Amino acid sequence: MSVELTSRSIGQEETYYDNYVEQSVDCDVTLPDYCPDIMRIIKCTVSTSITGSKLIGDRATADGNAKIRIIYADEKNKVFCYDQDYPFSRYAELNSAFDDAFLSCSAKTEYVNCRAVSKRRIDVHGALSIRFRVLGNKSKSLISDACGDGIQLKRKGLDIDDIVAVTTKSFEISQAESVGDNNAGIGKILDTFASPILHETKIIKGKILLKGELAVRVLYCSDNSNNETCTLCINIPFNEIVEAATVTDDCKVDVKMHITRLTAEPKTDNDSEYRYMNINAEILAQVTAYKNQSINIVTDAYSTENEINATYTPMDFQLLESTINESIVCKQSLDVSSMKPQKLYAFSVSAPECRSRTEGDRIIISGKVPVNLIVIDSEGVPVLCEREAEFDFSRIIDDENSACCMPRTSLGGCSANLMSDGRIDFKAELFINAAVTKNVREKVLTSLEVEVDKGKKDKKPSVVIYFCSGGESVWDIARRYNTTVEDIMQENELSADYLENKRMLLIPVK
Repeated sequence: MSVELTSRSIGQEETYYDNYVEQSVDCDVTLPDYCPDIMRIIKCTVSTSITGSKLIGDRATADGNAKIRIIYADEKNKVFCYDQDYPFSRYAELNSAFDDAFLSCSAKTEYVNCRAVSKRRIDVHGALSIRFRVLGNKSKSLISDACGDGIQLKRKGLDIDDIVAVTTKSFEISQAESVGDNNAGIGKILDTFASPILHETKIIKGKILLKGELAVRVLYCSDNSNNETCTLCINIPFNEIVEAATVTDDCKVDVKMHITRLTAEPKTDNDSEYRYMNINAEILAQVTAYKNQSINIVTDAYSTENEINATYTPMDFQLLESTINESIVCKQSLDVSSMKPQKLYAFSVSAPECRSRTEGDRIIISGKVPVNLIVIDSEGVPVLCEREAEFDFSRIIDDENSACCMPRTSLGGCSANLMSDGRIDFKAELFINAAVTKNVREKVLTSLEVEVDKGKKDKKPSVVIYFCSGGESVWDIARRYNTTVEDIMQENELSADYLENKRMLLIPVK
């Protein structure tokens, strides 16, 4: 008699490749004639953007631009800024070509150093890390049932979220925003920062609707003689549709978003004055869709008639228990009293860093918001202060033993005010987005073959008296004596397949 196997496939998100490639930044920045001389460099930054990426065969390529920004003071302690672009192109050699996969590229600045070689020239050295990630939805096969040749199976029921789609969509956002009639015109831009904030996802007939906004903050110098700074804060709404034919209305969706390109450029009005800001951004959305299913996995197998060759493979199963999509307020008093500040000239923020941990029945998300402050000291000199504002968020969870999440934090509006004691009162609105998952690893049966020419050896008596020591499973006893769980339970009138107490059993042997 042949064995009939029943298999099923489970969709799982697979990371085929994930690695970093370093890109150096080495250049000379020479100021044009219209910029004043450098007396002291306040800060040098490098902001990165990916302008294009492609996956061809076993090679992944990313094209991008690093914007070098020099913020400095002239001999009158006025603050000025100069930008220079540094385009780059990098590639990664993959271990093979991947079908039905997509490429996700991002770049970040590892470090940057600069020195003024003269009053007109700056030497810049730095390094970027370009991350190449190749992702896809991989189908993994497992055996769910088998019959024939005395095959016995130990099954376990699981509630899982089967991944039915993994896809990405890149989309652009642009808007021209007026700085208002009461403000001075736009001079040099000191800093540009933006965060994508996802408010809602909705599934409609194989399409996933993403609704949210891009929170943009642009810090710039006015074009008047006072050299004051101004801040333009705008929220640009977006509604995007992601095509996913395998997604149904009962699916769950997890969305990760990051900005691959961001620019802010002054634009003239009808009077030829720079009173408009052109905002352009490109956002990459990675969408993973899950469908809840109840499945049976086989964790052990044997045959009462023949020897078998069975392969067991460790496999991870995931259940998306809940999603976090909430806003909190981060407040902190930042001490800059050692600088003897007389005025807060300007401040900028960077992307928040966060992590998660479990404590008891709570999952805690904590992190820091990097804050760069330029203060005017008691001698009228602009000085840079780098500080961090800490935040914490907690949520009660059902199963603290196996729950985990990879939190993502977006920054909304923020403010900073200098107090009389030399401290800065900083406040920011943070949007926390995370998928709380329960991960289970099980050893599952993935292949089974019966050795038909090798019957069971060492036949036992037809009935064995066995004294159970307590804390044993009927499955383990049946496997040991080459019989079935059903026969033992029927012979001994057992109602449960786990024996807590000591007792005698009659084992009918096949």
